[in-house]
Amino acid sequence: MLVKYIIKVFLCLILVVMTLICWLLKIPMMLGNIFLYFLSIIFILTGVLSYGFALESARECGRMIIIGMAFGAIPDFVPFLGKSLETLVDKLLSMINE
Repeated sequence: MLVKYIIKVFLCLILVVMTLICWLLKIPMMLGNIFLYFLSIIFILTGVLSYGFALESARECGRMIIIGMAFGAIPDFVPFLGKSLETLVDKLLSMINE
């Protein structure tokens, strides 16, 4: 009986953390695709032009391009992660309510 209550307390803590993560994932979704794609284009162009004009090393320019690609991928993957976390939160709630 005591073990069951301890497990429920830990599940409640996990539920709170996952709910906070869901809320934090909604912030990039609210920023909108246009802003993140614009930021992505800026990073990629900066990397390419810095390499073209020999302002930075190839490694630094590659990092800028990778960061730009990451900003471009955020609008595509955040909704999937949000839905996955919401599903996990629902399953945890059903486990707690048993």
